[in-house]
Amino acid sequence: MIARNRRRAAFVLAGLVAAVCVGSAPAAEPAIQVRDAWARATPPGAENGAVYLKIVNHGAADRLVWARTRAASGAELHTSATHDGIVEMRHVDALAIEPSATVELAPGGTHVMLVGLASRLEAGAHFELVLGFALAGEIRVDVTVIDPRGPPATAHEHEHHAP
Repeated sequence: MIARNRRRAAFVLAGLVAAVCVGSAPAAEPAIQVRDAWARATPPGAENGAVYLKIVNHGAADRLVWARTRAASGAELHTSATHDGIVEMRHVDALAIEPSATVELAPGGTHVMLVGLASRLEAGAHFELVLGFALAGEIRVDVTVIDPRGPPATAHEHEHHAP
């Protein structure tokens, strides 16, 4: 009987130690991080805009499958390519994010197209963009609007992570 009680006590103690260790472990880094989200200011009357950013994948392969924002009636994944001197823009259903990859959405390439802007994008303003990933789920991103005549500001050092 004493031996059984000791075993039971040891089992309970081991469970408590494991719970404390798990509870105090540092949070794992999110698999998907979104960095440096920016958009160029738009001229008065512009109906569309674009968002550029970097997606860093620290986990398994994932896919960016949608985007939304209150700054526009629609947000779509697009890619641009030049063929015979003509720039063509095409809708993309999903964007593959390979393991250990950094995918950059940049001018002249893949971007989030803002269709039907709610209002002009003005330099210095910020708006929220929500990105939907197949595995990582929703990631909320703060987008900084920059002066269209200048390069992206270097002050985009903050990161956005999946919750």
